[in-house]
Amino acid sequence: MSEKEKKEVTGTGSLTWDVLEAEDVLAEAEPWEPIETKLVLWSFAIAAVALIIGLVLVPTSVFH
Repeated sequence: MSEKEKKEVTGTGSLTWDVLEAEDVLAEAEPWEPIETKLVLWSFAIAAVALIIGLVLVPTSVFH
């Protein structure tokens, strides 16, 4: 898609597949900081532990 076509479509106010190209979306992406990676991993670990604790504490009779 040429720049002229992008400008014409951009003014419509709608998001279409033609406007939303991967190169355009990822062009201005900033890199992850190491602390952000740690936060995501710890969030998954805490969620897994909470799920296991919940499954142990909730009696199976509730599900039947």
